[in-house]
Amino acid sequence: MQTFVALIIFTISYGLLFLSMFPVRQLKKLNQFTHSAKKAIYKQYDLTWPYFISFLGGYIVASVMVYLIQDSI
Repeated sequence: MQTFVALIIFTISYGLLFLSMFPVRQLKKLNQFTHSAKKAIYKQYDLTWPYFISFLGGYIVASVMVYLIQDSI
């Protein structure tokens, strides 16, 4: 149970760390856009892959860290 909790905590931590490294373009003059323009701009940003890649990398790093911690005990 302790190994599972450590894996979850490390996965979330490293996943958020890797997710913070993805650049996000800032939108200028957001309030001046109309509703249809907001939809068009929203479709330009696909956030599925950054989430998937960052949490996959976080899981890989977390599993290595948990393995190293368990191996040294």
